[in-house]
Amino acid sequence: MTTNALESDVLLARGGDEAAFRRLVDRCANTVCSIALAIVRNVDASEDIAQEVFLAAWTGLKQLRSSASFLPWLRQITRNRAHQWHRTHAREVSDDAMLAAAVDARPIVADRLLADEKSRVILDVLDDLGEEAREVLLLYYREDQSAKQVAMLLGISEAAVRQRLSRSRAAVREEVLRRFADSVATTAPGVAFTATVATAITLAAQNAAAATFGSVAGGGLSLLGGAFGWAGVLLGMKALGAPFDEEEARRLRRFRNVVLLAITLGGLAVAANSASALRLLIAVQSLYLVLGLLYAVWLPKILQRRRTVLRKMIWRAAAAAIAGAVVMAALVIL
Repeated sequence: MTTNALESDVLLARGGDEAAFRRLVDRCANTVCSIALAIVRNVDASEDIAQEVFLAAWTGLKQLRSSASFLPWLRQITRNRAHQWHRTHAREVSDDAMLAAAVDARPIVADRLLADEKSRVILDVLDDLGEEAREVLLLYYREDQSAKQVAMLLGISEAAVRQRLSRSRAAVREEVLRRFADSVATTAPGVAFTATVATAITLAAQNAAAATFGSVAGGGLSLLGGAFGWAGVLLGMKALGAPFDEEEARRLRRFRNVVLLAITLGGLAVAANSASALRLLIAVQSLYLVLGLLYAVWLPKILQRRRTVLRKMIWRAAAAAIAGAVVMAALVIL
């Protein structure tokens, strides 16, 4: 992997190119998994953390200012997530089986014994080393024992890689180290890991698009319901006919404006709470309550001299307003 190829794919991925991001996952999976494993010392957990890291990177990639900062940024996300996992699981007893290479869920006895042996070798070696040495050692054996490649991936000098390798080898018996190299190589993330992350990214993109569409559609349908409510109010006011005097006309205009404002705010509340059935129900019922109080309490006081037309007007306006609210809620839910 060259730096230029990596930065080129970062630029493409920032523009939404999923194929480019899959290439980034394929190139950086060993780095992310090795850093996570160096901290949590649990193979399965390290791969779970790595998947979370790549999903976080995909969603946050557009905020990355420089493509050259991708690897340092990715390493930092990984260390943060891994340390968070380690703090959460600090009191749990380490499960050696979790450190084994990916094996069948119900392996034969020989396979199980071999997996347990690999687990013990990996755990014994990692427990004797510091975090930085673990990172270098794991990545070294997962990157075809290339110190140059490890230096580029970890953002340190090749001399530093060799120094940490030397210290690690000095701390571990040669025979154990040879067995460790074989074991850790078999636990490196492969094609299946990249495919899993790619599938998760595709699903995340689809869910985000659906959420955006739902939000826009919900807002549009709420506006449609609000339009029904406005029409109901205006038709109801028209049914009253000419006011008796200027005082009544002024009070009716104020009443009309308050009702239209209530319907508008109610429509916005319905749109804002459409994602939750409970909050949507509260918003719709609150709108009903406010409109009911306005028409049942305030309007009769304005129309005390017009009792003969009051019932007819209330039925028309209330029916139209309720119909608008029902349509608005039904369309948002659907």
